[in-house]
Amino acid sequence: MKRYYHIICLFFMLLADAINAQNAAWWTAQFTIAATLPPDANKQVATGFAGSVAGVHQNHLLVAGGANFPAAMPWQGGKKHYHDKVYVFTTKDQQIELINQSFKLPEKIAYAAVCNISEGILYIGGENENGISNKVWLLQWNQYKKQVTSKAYPPIPVALTNAAVTVINKKVYVVGGETTNEATNHFFMLDLTNVLAGWKTLPAVPQAVSHSVLVGIGNATNPALYLMGGRKKNSNGISTLYNNMYEFDLLNNRWNEKASLPYALSAGTGVWCMADQIVLFGGDRGTVFTQVETLLAAIANETNPDKKQVFINQKNQLQSTHPGFSNEVLLYQANKNEWQSIGKIPFETPVTTTAVKWNGAVYLPTGETKAGVRSPYILKATIHHNRK
Repeated sequence: MKRYYHIICLFFMLLADAINAQNAAWWTAQFTIAATLPPDANKQVATGFAGSVAGVHQNHLLVAGGANFPAAMPWQGGKKHYHDKVYVFTTKDQQIELINQSFKLPEKIAYAAVCNISEGILYIGGENENGISNKVWLLQWNQYKKQVTSKAYPPIPVALTNAAVTVINKKVYVVGGETTNEATNHFFMLDLTNVLAGWKTLPAVPQAVSHSVLVGIGNATNPALYLMGGRKKNSNGISTLYNNMYEFDLLNNRWNEKASLPYALSAGTGVWCMADQIVLFGGDRGTVFTQVETLLAAIANETNPDKKQVFINQKNQLQSTHPGFSNEVLLYQANKNEWQSIGKIPFETPVTTTAVKWNGAVYLPTGETKAGVRSPYILKATIHHNRK
């Protein structure tokens, strides 16, 4: 009898393994270049922008603002320029097409926290030549008048740039970001059903952070926010890069640490996908970034002109030969608390951009592809989910 018992147990174990194998899913990400920004004046190609405002409203993709170095790279003395132009794209024959570039934002802006809400594209803070902003704007496409419009929302309590944002259940959440002097652990919420009440302060993030990714998962029984990676500039001028991941439990109003990213990562972008998955695109692993910051600190502390020039030359060489950013696509499954790689981006991977969900795909508009270098392309990612 005991022998038969073991045989029956083994049978059910094998059956369970077979069922799990059938139910196991595999994920892939397929990429194409969906569109190219129009050429700059007197140039054959567009320079592209880092930190643009990007989102979808009325089935139109808007890409606006951002910053670049149109004349020369920063290590060549080039000056960063901020922009306010709005590019409007629509769909045609399953492709996207530029239909307007005549409208402008209320002011030049880059590196704002950007999210899509039902009313339009909300962008919070950011920076321009006048410094860091606390302004909040709603960008919209008027389908009937064929116009881009802007509407002011309550300003955020602290002027922030390079903050992270997400929206879930009609509430907008902003995490971290930088002030003039430092990265912060701020956490703010704006209830879209009561905008006039302004921003509410929530429990501080476990660590000060900028250039992170914040994604909300609107599970009916356990809605949560997920904060991934990022970095914090320290007083010595050299940043700490994070591989940490934190969940904010919206029901219990508290932060919980979750499975870490496979490596430290900042300035990436990501989206909520399917039921409880998050897809994270690219990012900066920080190898060159840390070396450059170390040399900048050495330059600032060096008094000998000859030695200082050696450090400057080394820094310029590092920046001019920058290899680009991580092209890996990562998937996080919240129910398993696990990370996995599901593919690579076959193009120069942009950072400091916003992943935009549109018509069943994810778009990565423009962004920075190397130190000082911007992409003129809008990449399209199609996420495939199949069962083995």
